[in-house]
Amino acid sequence: MDKENNKAKFQRKIIFVKRNLQLKFVAFVLLSVLFGMVLMIYEFLTLLENIFYAHPVLLQVFFEEGSSLLFVFVIKVAICFAILALLTAVISNKIAGPIYRFESACRNVAKGDFSTRVKLRDGDSMKELEQEFNQMMDKVQDKLKEEKGEKKND
Repeated sequence: MDKENNKAKFQRKIIFVKRNLQLKFVAFVLLSVLFGMVLMIYEFLTLLENIFYAHPVLLQVFFEEGSSLLFVFVIKVAICFAILALLTAVISNKIAGPIYRFESACRNVAKGDFSTRVKLRDGDSMKELEQEFNQMMDKVQDKLKEEKGEKKND
């Protein structure tokens, strides 16, 4: 029962937890894909130019059939970009969510709450960092207890 409550507790309702970081990531991926597409289109147009130069008759057939194909191609590219943007946003959430949790934990520690621990969801990145942070905080808390015990003995 307790494990079920933990899973429900850590389900994020929003995709953009660290909006600026995630939007930069999405923009980077989309621009990279766009750049790759521009290169591919350039190569394709260069190939078509060579074909039409060698066989000028094909040019008329291409323009007659190509206009409907171009519209379908543009629609498919738009759909692919929308799907890519959504997938990139979801993937960026797996990175930004843990960063948000670590920032929040660091703020709590800075305020003096040394009992703060980070708890990440299953599937989030940075699980090793979570373990290291929590072990570090355990050691800090133990040191503070030791120092309080030494001061009482003095």
